[in-house]
Amino acid sequence: MTKITPTPTRWNIIFIALAAGVIIAGYAGKSPPAIPGMRAELSLSLITAGWVISIFSALGSLTGMMVGGFADRIGRVKMILYALVILSIGSILGAFAQSATVLLLSRLIEGAGYIGTMATLPVLIAGLTSDHDRGLALSLWSSVTPLGMAIAMVAAPSIIEPAGWRGLWLTTASLTIIFFLLCGFYFRGIDAQTPKNREPYWDNIKKTVSTSGPWLISLCFLTYTLQWIAIMVWLPTFAIEERGLGLGLAASLAAAGVIVNIFGNLFGAWLVHRGVARWLMITIGTCFMGGTSLLIFPDVLPDLIRFGFVLIFSFMGALQPTTLLAGVPVHTPSQDQLGATNGLLYQGSQIGLFFGPPVVALVVTFTGTWEFVGWFLFIGTVLNLAMAQGIRLLEKQ
Repeated sequence: MTKITPTPTRWNIIFIALAAGVIIAGYAGKSPPAIPGMRAELSLSLITAGWVISIFSALGSLTGMMVGGFADRIGRVKMILYALVILSIGSILGAFAQSATVLLLSRLIEGAGYIGTMATLPVLIAGLTSDHDRGLALSLWSSVTPLGMAIAMVAAPSIIEPAGWRGLWLTTASLTIIFFLLCGFYFRGIDAQTPKNREPYWDNIKKTVSTSGPWLISLCFLTYTLQWIAIMVWLPTFAIEERGLGLGLAASLAAAGVIVNIFGNLFGAWLVHRGVARWLMITIGTCFMGGTSLLIFPDVLPDLIRFGFVLIFSFMGALQPTTLLAGVPVHTPSQDQLGATNGLLYQGSQIGLFFGPPVVALVVTFTGTWEFVGWFLFIGTVLNLAMAQGIRLLEKQ
């Protein structure tokens, strides 16, 4: 296990970082409830709507590791503040978009800010914790994405109804500006206290990509994210267009799926703290996701049971991100590659976010049914079972 410089845990700053992460995660959760309004106003096809969701992850899917390594060079706080500004600019641009092209561009800009923050904040947290508290703090961080998405999904209809989806975009921009000010105040001085990375930038990247551990946890995060986001993103559309539910109820169902993911992450944090093996948590989580995904879309079950499987899918699947995030300090080649390793982990997540929604849209568009979506997602379970065994062998050494 890689040792990180010991430090007393600074929980007050960590909670600010966690709160900032919740607001930033809302950028991933605000789109699904807004899609029906966007499609009506801008005449978006289902596939284009999928790209509105997934292009958000385009830059992160290509540059996550490099962003994480770069943050170690210029300063993690500086990277976070720059990224918050970029997020705000993207959201404001999107609020005034009059075409699909401008909307897609705005989501691309938002995605640049998203990866800059999400690849850096957990590394900042890891540097502010003691060895004893690090696993707990990083496990708490794993709850940030579902919590932020859940809040966005629950709050979105109450904002969209009076102000439209554009009002929702301006709301997220305003909250981001507020947290830019909070982070600038509470994070001041942290970069000066952080040990400087003396190794050349590209040497850190090479050491990271030449080690099997970072690749395994990144690929696991990729397949988990692709499975989870594919269902959470399209659930409102599926519920409205296929099951005849209203926007409020459909958004609430999706939010419930995200909310149980939070509790699944907290359950996973408890298991991590208890020392449950990483490979075992991945195996259990991915088996539940694969099995339940086959039962959600076929038109053979009552809606109550169908949406019950969504909750099981999301709760048990959450065992995976918890243990994968806690595995970053374990699998980084050294402290100097911590940022690059975490960036690679989030790069995997962003690839899953990028390809999941449009591929599902393609499956539905070309088959004319949602029933094949579950079989597509089941492939991810098969892959994660193989990678869990790779992690098992690696951590035995």
